[in-house]
Amino acid sequence: MRLIRAGRTRKTAALVLGIVLFSYSLGFAGVYKLPLRYSLTFNHDIRHADENFYANRLETLLVKKINSSPGKEVSLKVIPFVEVRHNVARRKKERVSAGVELGFNWRDFFYLGEQLRQVWRSEPVYNRGVIKDTDMFEALSIVSLSRQLIPGKDILKGYISGEYTYDFRLGRGTRIEAIAGVLIPLGKEARLNLDWRHRDRIHADDCDTFEAGVAYNF
Repeated sequence: MRLIRAGRTRKTAALVLGIVLFSYSLGFAGVYKLPLRYSLTFNHDIRHADENFYANRLETLLVKKINSSPGKEVSLKVIPFVEVRHNVARRKKERVSAGVELGFNWRDFFYLGEQLRQVWRSEPVYNRGVIKDTDMFEALSIVSLSRQLIPGKDILKGYISGEYTYDFRLGRGTRIEAIAGVLIPLGKEARLNLDWRHRDRIHADDCDTFEAGVAYNF
C-alpha cells in the first residue's frame, strides 16, 4: 500500500513538473511566453536544530489582469508548482510537494491564495521522531498584506502573512503560521526574501524560524 501511495505522489509530482517544463519549452520555442520561477530557500528553526531544511521550488506563473487602471489593479493567478525539501542534519529528502496555487491580487497590496497539493514526507517532528506519510492531500490558505517601505522606491517591500494548512486525510487543520518579512529586488528578474515565522502545529509543538530565499524569474 505504501508503495502504491508513493507511486501516486511521484506521478503527481511528475505531472506538474511536466506541465511546467512543457510550458517553458513552448515559451522558448516562441509559441508564447510563460514566466517560470525557480526558488531556493533556507529555513533555520531556532528551537529545533534537527528540523532545519532547504527547499528547491519550480513554478510557472499564469496571470490574468482583470483591471489595469492605476490604483485599481486586480489580477488572478494560477501557479502550478513542484517543491523538494531536504533536511540539513539528516542529509535526506524529507518532503516533496506538487500542486497548484490559485490567487487573487489587489493593487499589489492584498493577496488571497488557496493552494492544493499532494505531499510525500519523511520528516522529523520534535519529540515525535520521524513522521512518514506517503499519501497526504493538503490545502494551504494564504492571506498576505504588503507595502513598499520606502515611498516611490521599489527597493524594499515589507509584508505580513497568515497561512493555514488543512489535511484532508486527517479531516482537520494541522498548521497555522504567522509570517513577517521583507522582499528585496536583486536586479530585474531576481529577488531576496527574508522572513520570520511562528509555526503552530495544531495539537503538537510550536516553533519559530528564520527563512532566507532567492527567487529568479525566467
